[in-house]
Amino acid sequence: MKLITGLVLSVAVSVLAGCNNDDTYTADVSAINLVNSEMDVYWEFEKGHEEMSLSDENGLLFGAKSDEKLLVQDDSDGNVFSFYAVEGNSKEVAIASTRFRFSEHGDYVVYSYGRLDNDSAQAAQLDAVKIDDADVAKSKYRVIVIHTYVADMGKVDVYMGDKKLAENLEYGDATEFVDLSTDLNELIVVKAGQGANTDTPIAKVTLSAEAGDIHLAYITTTSENEGNIKSFKVAPKAQ
Repeated sequence: MKLITGLVLSVAVSVLAGCNNDDTYTADVSAINLVNSEMDVYWEFEKGHEEMSLSDENGLLFGAKSDEKLLVQDDSDGNVFSFYAVEGNSKEVAIASTRFRFSEHGDYVVYSYGRLDNDSAQAAQLDAVKIDDADVAKSKYRVIVIHTYVADMGKVDVYMGDKKLAENLEYGDATEFVDLSTDLNELIVVKAGQGANTDTPIAKVTLSAEAGDIHLAYITTTSENEGNIKSFKVAPKAQ
């Protein structure tokens, strides 16, 4: 699916948000950095007059995730949340302001990906994913796989073991959230049409999946022992 139809759309959006009785709009948001440099993601509010770092101005190294923060906006911004990113401690804007419409009090991850030294399809950018935190069956875990590897790689197929999760996945796209048994945890990414048993997968790693877990798995350039996957376990919201 195109990230993030039915979840979040950047700038042009279709997901409607709720509003509570105090006319405030809330979301629980954390940040992940998959850019080839230290990044700090800022939330802009009150029509851009105020801002707050999602990582307390510490910056995020490649592959790092911030703690979750509760963001609260009033009617001046409504349910449209804006974020931008700066590089390291330079405070120079590296990724321009990007707007997302969030559903009321949902759990979201805003992530940066791409490269700062590229001005084509691989250019650094922000996107967001809404965490599907509905109940997970006791014997299963939930995962979504997001393609942030290389823009000119072409389409890829995604497998978990011998189960195909998605085919012809394009750069910037994601699978659906899927619930799987914990023993079905070998994530394999191949060029479209190659099949899971190819000797030259793009990415291959075994997730540390436990019952009830929710995982975000990003296809990205990593060290060899990480298999070109960065996986993050996000805590399901208490039921």
